[in-house]
Amino acid sequence: EDQRALRILLVEDNEVNRFQVVSYLRETMCELDIAEDGEVGVGVFKSGTYDLVLMDIQMPVMDGYTATREIRKWESENGMEPTPIIALTAYALKEEEEQSLEAGCTAHISNPVKKAPFLEAIHDHTRGVTA
Repeated sequence: EDQRALRILLVEDNEVNRFQVVSYLRETMCELDIAEDGEVGVGVFKSGTYDLVLMDIQMPVMDGYTATREIRKWESENGMEPTPIIALTAYALKEEEEQSLEAGCTAHISNPVKKAPFLEAIHDHTRGVTA
């Protein structure tokens, strides 16, 4: 059984949302890196190895759709397996969910995020979170 900590990249400009994610993951075996916007997030992603990316969609500088497309392009250029990317969005609209999936996101959670479904989504798209 692989007990290595999950490496998660959170790309989120909202401090309250960042704090919430940090608090949800505090009791888990996760290593969390944080980027404040999409452009920074893409750079951080390229310089590390992540099991999962949590991508806010509405951000200044570079939004989550663009950042996700950049990550997908970089992965395919480098012959890498796609990393699961979960879109975090303030709107639970069907078209927004479709837009994030179209951009290359694996799944979609709307804010405010509840702890149980949040951890479940991470579990579903990685080899599991060990609390």
